[in-house]
Amino acid sequence: MSSISLKDDVLTLEYNLFDLPTAQHKAGLAGLLVMIESLRRREKNPLPMVEVSPTSAKISFTKESLQMVFDDLYDAVWIETESKQKWKGQEPKRIVDKETEINGKKKKEKRFVYDAVQPKGMFLQTFYSDADEIWIKLWRDMTWSILRGIPATRNIYEERANEKPSSEGESVWQNFQKTFESQKKGKLLTESLASSVFLGAESGNAEKVSFKGTIPHNFLLNFWTIVSLIYVPREMEIKRSEEHLKITRSEAGYVLAIPEPYDLENFVEDAVEVLTSLPPEKAGFRPRAALIDLFQEGGLEYLYQFAKKKTDDRQFMSCLHAVEVYHLQKQGNRIRQLGAERILPNFQMIGEYEKFRDVVHNPFYKQLYLVNLLNGNLWYDGSDAFFHQEPMPIFVYSSKTPKGIRFFGKDVKDKFEGISATIKSKKEGNLMTEKDVDDQLSLRVYRLIQNYIRRRTEEKSDKKYDDFKKNKNDKGFVIYPKEYREALEKICSDAFLAMRGRRDQDFIEYFTGTICSVPQYLPESDYLFVANVLTEDWQKVKTLSMLAISANSYLFDPTDE
Repeated sequence: MSSISLKDDVLTLEYNLFDLPTAQHKAGLAGLLVMIESLRRREKNPLPMVEVSPTSAKISFTKESLQMVFDDLYDAVWIETESKQKWKGQEPKRIVDKETEINGKKKKEKRFVYDAVQPKGMFLQTFYSDADEIWIKLWRDMTWSILRGIPATRNIYEERANEKPSSEGESVWQNFQKTFESQKKGKLLTESLASSVFLGAESGNAEKVSFKGTIPHNFLLNFWTIVSLIYVPREMEIKRSEEHLKITRSEAGYVLAIPEPYDLENFVEDAVEVLTSLPPEKAGFRPRAALIDLFQEGGLEYLYQFAKKKTDDRQFMSCLHAVEVYHLQKQGNRIRQLGAERILPNFQMIGEYEKFRDVVHNPFYKQLYLVNLLNGNLWYDGSDAFFHQEPMPIFVYSSKTPKGIRFFGKDVKDKFEGISATIKSKKEGNLMTEKDVDDQLSLRVYRLIQNYIRRRTEEKSDKKYDDFKKNKNDKGFVIYPKEYREALEKICSDAFLAMRGRRDQDFIEYFTGTICSVPQYLPESDYLFVANVLTEDWQKVKTLSMLAISANSYLFDPTDE
């Protein structure tokens, strides 16, 4: 149980990590300790006194040191900001003309200038190494959009911008004193939780039960953002035109990755190291490492940042129990939670993610792969849903395939070739096991599809690959004849559509009667292996076949971006 003691105007809070009710409370305790470390590095005084063990913390405040913590936490400054529209109920300081350029045409637009409050976040800037302040900007944007998305909740920053002491310091000190007196009488004092400090809190739920917590626990909820990381998920929109498909991406709220510490002492040390080593590379006005395509990716990225300097899973898992991931977006005047997940540390999973994250991927493939990685599924599970939901040019390369992103089939081809290299290495080392059966199936189906597509393309185009394969450009890529390209697109499109619409025996008959209609050079044992799986699990063969079509539909195109 958390406890409060008061002696000689020194108030002491004692916390047991495992008695705290939620990950947000545990992260809050760690965040408070990191904040005190930030104050120490900036030589602020008077500092709270701290005693920390792996499972507990004892923090002693004077009224002055508690006030300093809140003054720093909610410190802010007034800045000028320009708006395209007038703010409701406020007169602008001035109106300026701004010259903009759209599609090569310049025009002047009015901008309304206002004074706005901007949180300082010095407790984070102590650690962030980004000279361009992209990570601190991300924190400010999230705070104003999500935690303080309702303007009335920003007053706590306005009083600091006006150089007044934070009223929260006096309020919390008085509440601590009341809690101490109630504790002596054997009573438990509680207060309501605000959504500005506790995600999902409301004045009351559907059952009319209010969100309440004890004063010492609620106090911690002011600090969990300090050790959490913020990510920006992007949603995709497919726009169709006569020439091709175009994919645009736009920000879709924020993802908060909130850690649940297991060893408080080591976690605080590691959290400081993570904050000081965040990647500074930019993508527009956002940190590149903060841009994600799947909200759960925020949890994987947090675990990666935490684990990248660990040497084994014992070090990794000893101080971090889990990461909770929340996807939130401001819609109108409401802050809506669009997704939530709890991710447990797994050193092998993060190792796979580390290899995956350093390569540019097609966003559809990325979503498919990461969901399966998190769920412990085969890498291709769920592909069917994408094939039925999205337009075919996303998966079969053609003149209509979107040019602004990496082609889906390129990633699939890389995966198949990776499987091929792994199997070859294992066979040479006599390391093949029963666990490799699925990889063997994947590669055999890939070879069958590859051989079918090449033979049918050569027949239709009257162009033999062996006749032009040595004709390459200065970068070493084969230059394919136009007739060959057109035939390949036709063969792949027809096969993809034919498979997509077939099920059960209908698919089995198509596979054996069409794909296997050309001479195949697989050993008989491999051929029989695929045939057995086809009758027992046709859906798996269908999924792998459609992925193989996608992988084989792409030829090097000099017009690709």
